[in-house]
Amino acid sequence: MIINRLKMHNFGVYASDNTFTFNSQKPVVLIGGMNGRGKTTFLEAILLALYGKNSFAVQESIYGAYSNYLKAHTNTADETLESFVELEFSVEEDNETNYYTVNRSWNLNNKYVKDKVSVKKNGSDDSFLTQNWTMFVESILPSALANFYFFDGEKIAELAEGETSVQMKNSIKALLGINVIDLLENDLTRIIKRMDNEKSEDYDGVQVEDLRHIKEEKEDALKQIDDEISELEKQLSRVNKKLDKKTEEFNAKGGQIASQSQELYSERIALNSNVSRIQENYYDFAAGELPLLMVRDLLAKIQQKASIERENKSISLAVRKIDQMFQMYSGNGNASTKDIKKFIKFVKKQAEQSEIKCVFDLSENAYAQLMMLLNSQLNRTHNEYINSKSDEQKLIKRINEIDNYLSVDIDEKAIARIYKRICELQTQRTEIEVQIEAKKKQRIVANGECQKATTEFNRCVEKVIATMERGDDVQRIQRYALAAQQIAFRFKIELQKEKISSLAETMTACYKKILGKKNLIDRIEMDSETLDYHYIDVNGDEVMKSSLSAGEKQLMVIAMLWALAECSNKMLPVIIDTPLARLDSLHRKALIERYFPNASSQTIILSTDSEIDAKYYEIIKPFVSNEFTLVYDESKKCSHIRSGYFAEVTE
Repeated sequence: MIINRLKMHNFGVYASDNTFTFNSQKPVVLIGGMNGRGKTTFLEAILLALYGKNSFAVQESIYGAYSNYLKAHTNTADETLESFVELEFSVEEDNETNYYTVNRSWNLNNKYVKDKVSVKKNGSDDSFLTQNWTMFVESILPSALANFYFFDGEKIAELAEGETSVQMKNSIKALLGINVIDLLENDLTRIIKRMDNEKSEDYDGVQVEDLRHIKEEKEDALKQIDDEISELEKQLSRVNKKLDKKTEEFNAKGGQIASQSQELYSERIALNSNVSRIQENYYDFAAGELPLLMVRDLLAKIQQKASIERENKSISLAVRKIDQMFQMYSGNGNASTKDIKKFIKFVKKQAEQSEIKCVFDLSENAYAQLMMLLNSQLNRTHNEYINSKSDEQKLIKRINEIDNYLSVDIDEKAIARIYKRICELQTQRTEIEVQIEAKKKQRIVANGECQKATTEFNRCVEKVIATMERGDDVQRIQRYALAAQQIAFRFKIELQKEKISSLAETMTACYKKILGKKNLIDRIEMDSETLDYHYIDVNGDEVMKSSLSAGEKQLMVIAMLWALAECSNKMLPVIIDTPLARLDSLHRKALIERYFPNASSQTIILSTDSEIDAKYYEIIKPFVSNEFTLVYDESKKCSHIRSGYFAEVTE
């Protein structure tokens, strides 16, 4: 699947028609935009076109109802209240390329806001695809797997700080086909319980029921620990947000000014020196051609007048020469010269009429110097002076910024209070992290007890199956259901072990591709039951997640998403929104060099200028097929598309 075109009409921050057109000559599409300019809206438009209300962007939004989401994303700048998103993509099917165009539109003029879908295949309307679009798009890219290909860098950063989310685990199960077995087990459990209610109770039946209760209690205890871990992680997230807020407040009140003041003073001295140098250059301008700029119009008039004088001189000389030649001609006794005399008289009259008073009488050299002065020297002097003034203003502006920064009134008591609160929050964070680690150890014990209870229950079930009478329909159904349940359980365990092992190997390979060097982590292992992943060093010991840097954690999550995408065996585009916001330069370079060009046959990157700046742009440029910049019109309060990636970055 390759995305060829995206058209948005009055969607989000995009007013009227805005169209992205892509080619697939190179794997990377680079879309630049500052925050709030429409990068996330671009991703949401693609998800909306494909999945509608089933899009995870809709399901995770704050708007609740789908109609509210559509209302919130309708741009009303042109007052038509009409909006649509249109996506064109190509798919290789049976050794041929088919082109699909899906248009999803809605209108706020209607009482009930509802979207309308229309689909074209190879340029022609297709009613079957229009009616069955949801089923068709699920066959190409299931919505449960969409977050493996279309993801937000900020969410990656959040995911890197905690355990694998429930949503991600369900997506992994869907990818591996394990969710089907879970559904089968649940159905079989309901059948067994129904059969239990229909049969007479005996010793073995009572024992099975008791063991089932024990198993369910152990499962509930395990779930409670998981819930407690989840709650502690939420508390940790809230504490981290408070800590970030207090840190920002600390900096805003001047907490870092003291450490930076000397550096700023030095910068100010250097800036003043540059300003003085520029101002000294003004004397050179004044001593040169600059004063002549004040009389540029007068000099132009002089040049014009001198040009006319030169022309008149030439005419006068020509007339005198003609008259001399006529005197020579008539003095030699030549025939009638009547006509010639009339002509010469006419020429003299014309010369007298055009004759002007010679004022300047410039020499050839003086005239040439005047022309050079007007055509080049004054222009060059003017441009140099303007550039100097511009540089001076920029330097003065920066000096003023530094002065304003240094003039901040620092409330030392307030800073001390904030610093104390920061220390308290840091202590609180450490305490929560200790609690989480303790709960994880409890979980290991509880999980072992749960597995033991499950094994005892299964063993008893097998005994019950052996004692059931073959002729009893109820017992036969229950026996088959119990047997199927055991088979499904064992198959799921073995299937998870096999597929999770393969997934972990792919994840390790992807991580090493990204990192590109030896590091602390030798391989990645995944728990076949919990689907949590663990980092193992060369000695076979587990590397705690807390020992990794934030950048390493994010690279690990990206490696997981890359591995999941590869394991899906689907040739699909990858779209990454704000991929590098929280990464340092080392890890940014690793992603740009090794991940982006290889993530997919089409990788669309939505980036700010601080994420992929001029340095990183030069690295990724050989792999880029299309470049766009999202430009915000402050007067119209909307964004539009410009070709090229941040001209100020690339120039």
